[in-house]
Amino acid sequence: MSILWYKEFTGGLDARRMAEATSGGVLIRANNGHITRGGEFEQRAAFVPEYALPPGTVGMAHTPASVVVFGHEEEPDGLPVGVAYQRLQHPDGEALVRVLSTDLYAGKIYAVGEFADGSIHHFYDGVRVTDWFDGRARATFEVTGGAEDIAVAPSGSFEVTGGTNDPANTISSVLIDGVDILGSAVEHTGDNATTAAAIAVQINYFTSTPDYTATSLGQTVYITAADTGPAMNGKAITPTVTGDATTGNSVNLSGGADSATSQMTMLRVDGVALMSGPVVWATSNEATAALIAAAVNGFTSSPDYTASVAGAFVSIAAADPGPEPNGYGVTFEIANGFVVSPASTTMANGADSDNTYQPGEFVKTIGQKVYSTSGPNLHFSGIKDPTHWTTDVVGAGFIDLSTESSGSEQLTAIARYQNFAAVFAARTIQIWAVDPDPALNRQQQVLSNTGTDCPNSVTSFGDVDIFYLADSGLRSLRSRDITSSAATTDIGVPVDDLVVPKLATLTENERHNVIGLIEPRDGRFWLIMKDQIFVFSFFTGAKVSAWSTYDTTYEDQYGEQVSFDVTDAMSFRRRVYLRADDTVYVYGGLETGDAHDNAVAEPWLPYMDADDPARRKQFTGFDAALRGLWEVAAAWDPTNTAAEEKIGIYGSTTYNAARNTIGHSATHLSLRFRSQGTGPHRLGACLVHYIANKDDD
Repeated sequence: MSILWYKEFTGGLDARRMAEATSGGVLIRANNGHITRGGEFEQRAAFVPEYALPPGTVGMAHTPASVVVFGHEEEPDGLPVGVAYQRLQHPDGEALVRVLSTDLYAGKIYAVGEFADGSIHHFYDGVRVTDWFDGRARATFEVTGGAEDIAVAPSGSFEVTGGTNDPANTISSVLIDGVDILGSAVEHTGDNATTAAAIAVQINYFTSTPDYTATSLGQTVYITAADTGPAMNGKAITPTVTGDATTGNSVNLSGGADSATSQMTMLRVDGVALMSGPVVWATSNEATAALIAAAVNGFTSSPDYTASVAGAFVSIAAADPGPEPNGYGVTFEIANGFVVSPASTTMANGADSDNTYQPGEFVKTIGQKVYSTSGPNLHFSGIKDPTHWTTDVVGAGFIDLSTESSGSEQLTAIARYQNFAAVFAARTIQIWAVDPDPALNRQQQVLSNTGTDCPNSVTSFGDVDIFYLADSGLRSLRSRDITSSAATTDIGVPVDDLVVPKLATLTENERHNVIGLIEPRDGRFWLIMKDQIFVFSFFTGAKVSAWSTYDTTYEDQYGEQVSFDVTDAMSFRRRVYLRADDTVYVYGGLETGDAHDNAVAEPWLPYMDADDPARRKQFTGFDAALRGLWEVAAAWDPTNTAAEEKIGIYGSTTYNAARNTIGHSATHLSLRFRSQGTGPHRLGACLVHYIANKDDD
């Protein structure tokens, strides 16, 4: 008798290799839980809905005293206790769509808001910072109609109206366009309804060219062509009969149609194409508007334009400020019922303004200043003066990073890196030594072929590390030696095969909403991607470096787990807050921070082979160190990972209990644990008893 003993799971989730080639100490599935300092798998806490927000607010941040949400109107009624409101007003009254970035300066919020017309404005403590001026000409339109029409086959019908039960009384054929679709005669049964049913069965049995299918309801036979399209519309259905059988009320084939999904074939400004090809209507007006904006942003025109989306509204903006595009016509080429409002429009509100700057999307407090991205420029405010950014203010100014390194033409994020500032673009990172005196700012290093276009994923981890989401997966910017120069490391490699496909499913706005944060109670890193969280547990003293995943779900009043999509998240007062629509969830709840629900935690072991993958073993039983109730299943076939057999349900450590029998011969075994009921649940270790089949060579 031999055993396979999994004493700990310090490697966490590892998706790099095939399940049967994965080594011990890791898991091939680690969902709704994480690895503890002791290397055990522990069920996550509950996501508790704590605040129901009134309609009309967006975003989420915090001051030292309170959670804060934002809007452009007066403070709404019904704001819950514990949540404050900050009003961000557009100079022309446009609606606030989303908050792109926030940071605290001197305990007050510095916020960047995007509005319904696509413009961006900066605010400090709720007051607009007028040194930023969005002078780009723009136009806005709404997607108001469209459909996803699928191809339809034509159909028609006839009725069996009479006849008696005699072999001489038949429906001998059913002709459509000269083709018999019946194949052989059907005798009248004496009942019109059962005769109609028999005709339908015979039509379905017989293969004609072209072919047809049939159903019946009462005495009516309904016939549908196998081929879609309008070609057979209007063709008559002609039954022939013998004896006293009769038919009638024949309805010609109709309704056949080709697929005709609505689409915007082209969008132009002053005759310049803004897309590389058509955008088809998909799912809803809102989803289609997002596709149009993505198409514009993914295409480089001359002159170039950008697009933003708010619900079903798309805003087109010139790349640069100034009045020149004012009056340019915006025209749409549409087909198959695609509808926009207005049917045409013009660019407007472009303007120059002295001593102001084009507002950027990302801000960060470093030292005594606020820093902001704006195209290729890294801007910084005056010393202890976050509301003034022009160069006539002491300490304020900007650096055009595109003159320092190619790839920095569109900056995305800023982070504090040791005593430096790490400035990100999609494919470049520049490290700068920044000083209150702009003359002392110095570039320290350039890292090429890496970066991020998910600005809110950039997260400081410890003193000398920054995590960020690149197109190739989660990466780390880490000091590599005593010189403190930076190097990128592949911290996310164990889960990159899961992260990268997830990233590919996200829209442009959803990529912006990818959020990195540090869970404050245990210091775990969270990468929040819409409805899934990738969790990194790192405890150096215990040699734990482990990934796992959480589903963003909560337990409703019926005991069901309901999924939600995260748009905003933050750490505040030793809790993690997540916003989805008008609900704020708190991880573990506000009361104790350790509330649990019935979310199913799933640690799956790799396919164990006892270092002898080609030899069959007789697996006789297993034992496990458990807390809470767990269902245990076993899987034997690594070529079919969905196949498994339930072993049983266990509520405590089994070492001192009777043997938990497995009784199966196979080359591999994967144990799968699923928590049952309300937590907490923990899996500490497990072992498998087996007998090697020595004669199986």
